[in-house]
Amino acid sequence: MRSTTSRRALWAALAGLSAVLPLQAADLSITQFRVRGPAGGNDEFVELQNTGSAPLDVSGYKLNASNASGTTGTRFTLPAGTTVAPGCFLLLANGASSGYSGSVTPDLKYSTGVTDDGGLAMLDASGTIIDQVGLSAGSAYKLGTPLASLGSANQDQGYSRKTDGSGLPQSTGNNAADWVKVAPTAPRSSASPCAVMGLSLSIADATVSVRNADDQQMPFTVTLSQPAQADVSVHAVTADDTATVAAGDYDAVDTTLTIPAGSTSTTVNVTVHGAKAAGPDKAFRVNLSDATGGDVRIAKSSAIGAILNEIPIAAEIWQITGRGQVSPLVGKRVATHGNVVTAVGPAGFTMQTPDNRADDDRLTSNGIYVFTSSAPTVKTGDLVDVEATVDNYFNLPELKNASITTTMHGARLPKPVVFGNNVPSSDPNALSCGDTNFQCYVGMRVSIDNGMITTGNLRFSNEPFAEVYVTANGKRSLREPGVRYTVPVPDGVNLPNWSGNPQVFKMNTADFGAVAPNTPFNAGTTFRAEGVISYAFGAYTFIPTSFTIKKAAALPRAVDPRPFYAVRVGAFNTERFCDTEFNTTFTCSGSDTEPTADEVKLKTERLSAYIGGVLKLPDILSVEEVKSLQVLQGLAKQLGDDYPVQYEAFLQPGHDPSGINVGFLVRTDRVRVLDVRQLGADETWQDQGQTAFVHDHPPLLLTAEVPSIVGRMRINVIAVHPKARQNVDKTGTTAERDRQKRFLQAKSLATQVQALQTDRKNRLAPLLVVGDFNAYQFTDGFTDVVGLISGKYDDSQNLLKLGTNIVKPTLWNAVDSVPSQDRYSFLFTENFGNIQGQAPRQVPTHQVLDHALLNTIARGLFLQMKYGRGNLDAPVQTLDDAAKATGVQKAMGSSDHDGFVVDMLALPTILL
Repeated sequence: MRSTTSRRALWAALAGLSAVLPLQAADLSITQFRVRGPAGGNDEFVELQNTGSAPLDVSGYKLNASNASGTTGTRFTLPAGTTVAPGCFLLLANGASSGYSGSVTPDLKYSTGVTDDGGLAMLDASGTIIDQVGLSAGSAYKLGTPLASLGSANQDQGYSRKTDGSGLPQSTGNNAADWVKVAPTAPRSSASPCAVMGLSLSIADATVSVRNADDQQMPFTVTLSQPAQADVSVHAVTADDTATVAAGDYDAVDTTLTIPAGSTSTTVNVTVHGAKAAGPDKAFRVNLSDATGGDVRIAKSSAIGAILNEIPIAAEIWQITGRGQVSPLVGKRVATHGNVVTAVGPAGFTMQTPDNRADDDRLTSNGIYVFTSSAPTVKTGDLVDVEATVDNYFNLPELKNASITTTMHGARLPKPVVFGNNVPSSDPNALSCGDTNFQCYVGMRVSIDNGMITTGNLRFSNEPFAEVYVTANGKRSLREPGVRYTVPVPDGVNLPNWSGNPQVFKMNTADFGAVAPNTPFNAGTTFRAEGVISYAFGAYTFIPTSFTIKKAAALPRAVDPRPFYAVRVGAFNTERFCDTEFNTTFTCSGSDTEPTADEVKLKTERLSAYIGGVLKLPDILSVEEVKSLQVLQGLAKQLGDDYPVQYEAFLQPGHDPSGINVGFLVRTDRVRVLDVRQLGADETWQDQGQTAFVHDHPPLLLTAEVPSIVGRMRINVIAVHPKARQNVDKTGTTAERDRQKRFLQAKSLATQVQALQTDRKNRLAPLLVVGDFNAYQFTDGFTDVVGLISGKYDDSQNLLKLGTNIVKPTLWNAVDSVPSQDRYSFLFTENFGNIQGQAPRQVPTHQVLDHALLNTIARGLFLQMKYGRGNLDAPVQTLDDAAKATGVQKAMGSSDHDGFVVDMLALPTILL
């Protein structure tokens, strides 16, 4: 389903003619461009030239751009009244921050840049591409072989178009042949000297549509750039291409044309013979040569004559859709009869082949969308005959320019495809539709009985509550064991690849009216629905026609209150809890500036709401990503103001260049702190030839006494926050360096853990290692951080080898006690690239990064582990709105992690 129309371009209809088709308007060319410059990625311009003999009105023309994945968008629409004089230039430049820095003043400015490895195009006011150039094979805009990207260096370099023997921009239909790198660039604007075009001849392309066997005249216009003082003659001759004289497609012409003195044009007519049946589009050429009469040259010597066969092809829907994302009949007129309307939207409807005529090929779809641009008159259950043109709208086969006849009302709807445990497939090596998991269902009815919403609503344009991600098997989109999908398994590692969760897809509930627009949904909500599969913005999307919530997930969802006989230990990554001062190498905030005092106050209030209202006031709370002891003390005070408790803050600075640290909040009304100290803070390693600290955030050990059933219990808690894993799955020296550092950090902490386990004073005390481990509960195939710290490292499953485990007896990960569908503390949207029919395929993945490792004593006292839900499952808009809420609602959006608590039975130390 979609809401805008696209035109059938001449060049798209003439498959196989790229060698002879110029693919650009005779009078407008992109002649120079730069997509990055000395000021950075926005320091770019696009130079256009009118190579015609008359002023060119470019009102409504569009500058479009594509990225390397083929996603396109309009960067600028030229305003009404914009005209380019003959031979003159128009300079468009990026006016965004750090934008165009050249000395030539641009004529017009746009504000969204072009990627370094994408492409750009000029479209006329009707949307037809008139010139295009690409910088990668994946760009949607390119001709022939694309140009090489100039990379990400901030230099004054770009591409300039070559000129032909006539001094006009060269256009062979091959970017690599037509462009040359220039450094420095020399852009020209409307104020620059115009090129002297001289006296030249051009012949324009022509098109006719055949709908029957009648002959038609196809006029080709030959234009002189300016009136001549004497007659000008030129020889014109037709030449076969896919259309031939021998096949009776057209009559040959071989003639001399004359443009009288003082005139500027003439016409040569070619007789085109009609067709009796549907067939392919064809084309021939008309070539000019031997121009005489004054100093005249031929600027454009060849024109394409396109014969578009508009006789509709009788076809079933499955013949129209085919097996791929582009219909085998794209651009053709088709007639399909007796199909059932299955869903009606504001600008079109879907229809499907009745069950008794459906094909038996599981790789083709029996449904298709008919775009009507306005509200259609058909109703669900109508039987319709449709004659229309097959279009490919961003990889969505559809019908447009349709003639629709309703032949019956109240027809039985085709049986829906049942989505559930096995469909769509969860195995990337056995996808439901062959190369994809959803293409063979596009336009078809689908029923989902056990659906789960796995993310809160995304936000799109003016829709605060837009689409969500869902599964049809009632399960969350969890990160599971294995090396990251699409990453080669390293040599010497005995692991499979993780699946990448191919069963996850989007849902937009509003498009067919099943749910009111801007309805919020929380992740974890289960539903039952019927609808159709579509494709929008590079992703397969389910659009329901009926929708019922089975169980709504409420937010926030607090953990259970602490049992009166228990001690509660928790961990919470506060997501860059910063102060206002920029006194570190990099900003704590990760942005250009640090937060204001008001922003720090708001963050403090939201964190207090989460710790008190969602985590229910842990006795000991490990906190990560905290800038300073002062802001943590401010949080302790806020908790005391908001709740009947007394917290004390503990934090010791580490070595992070942005200043974030680990610390503790301790309820001193219940807990007596004995000692707080860093572990391995001074350890160093050789970091690419430089001596550097092993730990950016040295582990912090808290030793305390907590109230027990009788007396007090000694407890040790280590707060941890190892290096993030953003580079681990990549290749190159940065990835190798990060893997090694994570390995050394885990090895260092394991040594500290083992020392505590064997220490006489501590070996009988419960020990918990808690925090954001930046690692899964299983190995990623490179370094099993959690396994190494807990004493369960398996060399056969890791690229980096440990040898003998350090920690004995092993620690137990309390995450294993959490119900499997609740094992997540972070939501990460993975970009797997252009795979499975999506460009790119992005999948939100729930993963455990926050763990609690317990020694044997602590495990014996273990009662429960719970994650407090308030940050990961809510719609984006809800998280923003919560900043102005009161009470526990203010907790939502306080961080990008969900924290947890572990409850343990409190026994006197003497009994342990």
